[in-house]
Amino acid sequence: IPNYYIFVHILDVILNYDVFVHVLDDILNYDVFFFFPFPSCLSGTEIPSQATLVFDVLLVDIHNPKDTVTVENQVVPESCSRRSVVGDYIRYHYNGSFLNGVTFDTSYQRNSTYNTYIGMGYIIAGMDQALQGVCIGERRRVTIPPHLAYGEQGAGDVIPPSAVLVFDIHVIDFHNPNDTVNIQILYRPEVCNDTTAVNDLVHYHYNCTLVDGTLLFSSHDYENVQDAVLGSDKVIDGLDEGLRGMCVGEKRLITVPPHLGHGERGATGVPSSAVLVFDIEMVSFEKGVPPGYLFVWLEESPANLFEALDMNKNGEVPQEEFGEFIKLQVAEGKGRIKPGLTMEQIVTDMFQNQDRNKDGMITGNELKLKVEEDKEREEANHDEL
Repeated sequence: IPNYYIFVHILDVILNYDVFVHVLDDILNYDVFFFFPFPSCLSGTEIPSQATLVFDVLLVDIHNPKDTVTVENQVVPESCSRRSVVGDYIRYHYNGSFLNGVTFDTSYQRNSTYNTYIGMGYIIAGMDQALQGVCIGERRRVTIPPHLAYGEQGAGDVIPPSAVLVFDIHVIDFHNPNDTVNIQILYRPEVCNDTTAVNDLVHYHYNCTLVDGTLLFSSHDYENVQDAVLGSDKVIDGLDEGLRGMCVGEKRLITVPPHLGHGERGATGVPSSAVLVFDIEMVSFEKGVPPGYLFVWLEESPANLFEALDMNKNGEVPQEEFGEFIKLQVAEGKGRIKPGLTMEQIVTDMFQNQDRNKDGMITGNELKLKVEEDKEREEANHDEL
């Protein structure tokens, strides 16, 4: 097998260096190229005539310049809905070793995955090739010849020149920067008359895991369910999107790519660039109101709102009377308050907004619907422009 490059350790030889190379070349039928100095005992020693020579040789490394990357699939998940492609961002663990089994590097000692884009030249060419077409959870053994690794130069004191490298890799997850939220409906009630939407206050149970099933967080560890107002930036964007359009009792599996999760920096308990999986059960939800509103009418407001508020018809409305009116509208289904706040908080804030002279009473001249205020404010802004 001519033109192979080999690395050998000379364990027990006492002879002339040139003779050693010639004899070893004949024995192995290789063109032998050595890449490290030999012991001084190999030069300048006379060999007696008719002497029998004994070589104790350990073959450390061998490759051909035409070699390609060798991939041995060790574990391939039964379920693999997607394989990695060029441009994907991948997180994986690895053990790196030489052909003789000596380890030169491992991600496990750093307790952190190696993260990179695939097929874009950020890593050695052989690994760039080997990471294409993998499944999440897959394990591979990858053998990379030096011309697809660190070449004749090697890498510092870690990788010798022209070394063949072996990587045992475990793919944790990968995603594409163009990925969107993936929603899998596990269960949906037959009767579903209303669904969650932006501004609703939702109450839900969840388990948050990595793609490999590692549990990060669970609402079941706390006394109360998790709650959030949709569209208010209270949860990561991907989860907020996945919680919309749900019925009470519905169960979903929501997969969130990192750019819609915690990103490259991660968060407390969340690795950087991690794909997150949420197992969700919608317990209940309360319909919301638009941003900036505390109360909205579900039907036409009274033609003369102040007269409706002034129940005792004395020309002024104190906070207690104002509160009774708001509670009545909610009870009769004519209006809705902002979820997440108590009725007392809502009434106090609304009353203070309408009591413009702060005398503890609202008069007809002070009362103004918020939609009217917003319209006046918008017109004023246009006038300024």
